[in-house]
Amino acid sequence: MRNTKAFKEAVAETLAELARRGVTLTPATVEDTIERNVQAVAAQLGIQVRSAWRYFDAAALADTVAQSVREFEDSSPDVEVGQAPMPPRDNPELALILAGVPDALAQTGGDLYPGST
Repeated sequence: MRNTKAFKEAVAETLAELARRGVTLTPATVEDTIERNVQAVAAQLGIQVRSAWRYFDAAALADTVAQSVREFEDSSPDVEVGQAPMPPRDNPELALILAGVPDALAQTGGDLYPGST
């Protein structure tokens, strides 16, 4: 199913609709969702998968996915879910690590200030 033109167009349309709604998901997540939905429609209606594409609506799927994402974000007790933990700024270990960054960049040929001479 994933190698068909209809599937690739459905993924592209759904990603575009999600972007319009301010939701960013990986293409693999969208592909899995579309595949599950189209197969579910085919099974429920007792038709072939290729016939189930006529019932696919990228905008409706994007609405549903965006709503689910918003509900998940709203139900999360921690605003910073998915963010790497950062130590406090006055942490001595962090200061020690950050103090070595310019030297490490210089040793490897990196540039802390790109574009400057």
